[in-house]
Amino acid sequence: MPLPDPVAEPAPKADEPAPMPLPEPVPGPTTGGPAGGPPPVPPTPAQPAGAAPSNGGVSYDLLLKIFATVCAVVTGVNALKQIPELFSLIFDLKMLIFYQSVVSVLYIPATLIAFAGYLVMALVLLLLAFRRTKENTDALVFGLSAGAILVLGSYILSFVVTQISLLISHWYYIDVVPSLWGLVRLVFWLAVCLGGVWGFLYLMKAAPSFEHLMEDPAGKFAILMDALQKGAGDVQQQAGAAAASAKSAYDAHQAQQAQAARQAQAQAQAAGYPTATRIPTNRSLIAYILLSIITCGIYSYYFIYSIARDVNTMCREDGEKTGGLLAFILLSFVTCGFYGLYWEYKLGNRLAANAPRYGLTFQENGTSVLLWYLVGALLCGIGPWVAMHILIKNTNALAAAYNARNGL
Repeated sequence: MPLPDPVAEPAPKADEPAPMPLPEPVPGPTTGGPAGGPPPVPPTPAQPAGAAPSNGGVSYDLLLKIFATVCAVVTGVNALKQIPELFSLIFDLKMLIFYQSVVSVLYIPATLIAFAGYLVMALVLLLLAFRRTKENTDALVFGLSAGAILVLGSYILSFVVTQISLLISHWYYIDVVPSLWGLVRLVFWLAVCLGGVWGFLYLMKAAPSFEHLMEDPAGKFAILMDALQKGAGDVQQQAGAAAASAKSAYDAHQAQQAQAARQAQAQAQAAGYPTATRIPTNRSLIAYILLSIITCGIYSYYFIYSIARDVNTMCREDGEKTGGLLAFILLSFVTCGFYGLYWEYKLGNRLAANAPRYGLTFQENGTSVLLWYLVGALLCGIGPWVAMHILIKNTNALAAAYNARNGL
């Protein structure tokens, strides 16, 4: 029996690719936050340390530095005022005891305490302005408060001594109004100084609390002394660097001048000019007076001869000439001494005119010399000596510059 024809099975279909998922719809801009509220505010980025505060660009640290510097200058001046007051009290102590009382001796320690208090305040204020750190802020405020307490205590001590002295020497008469007014002014100044510093520190979130300020005074004192030592060391180091820089600049300038002098001297020798000679720079008015007295006036004529010779050497490029000794003697005799005044007048003008060629500037000229002769003679006769001192001083300065330029 024949087998049935096999039924052809359909070919398997190839796997169809799965459909790609559609992107989720992007939500459009909303007019509100959750539940219709306002949109969320993005968080404000943290401000880096040391950046300007977000208060309109005002730097409280800079304002503290300016305020502390101004207060330091004022307190420093007040400290210096105590020094002459202290010497005055020491020198007039006997009169003070005689006219007031023995209690007046206490003015001396009161003045010393005031000087110490003002000095401490000035130093601490400078440290607050230029050496303040997060670690030493409490110690600096502690030191400033201690200085203010010293100043206030010294004034109170002086106030008590004054009232006791008045009570003893003026038969129970006490006048407290001037002293109280001074106390009010002092308290106001100390309040401004301390309150201003504390206020700026409070705005910078660095102000110490009163309880924390009174904790461990010995430790705060040690921190304060360490800050003072570091500040003094920095100042000494900067001063040394500045001095070294100034010395190197001076040495370089001297080397340039010496090289220029050697070149000028070589050119002068090549041209047949005489070699430069060193001009003395040690003339003095005292030597002029003493030697003139010892030699019965002969040295004064030698002085005129030598100074005219040296000035003609130093100023030969200006086309002028200072009269020598022979012209000075003859013309002074003929003019009854007026030529001597004219000679010194011209010499003063010539020195002042040639000073810029050597990098100098003289405030005095021939007019200054003449005025000292004519008007200064009325001042117990010292005018002519002052005029001679001006000529000697300017000649010495010009001679030193001439020697340096010529390498002598």
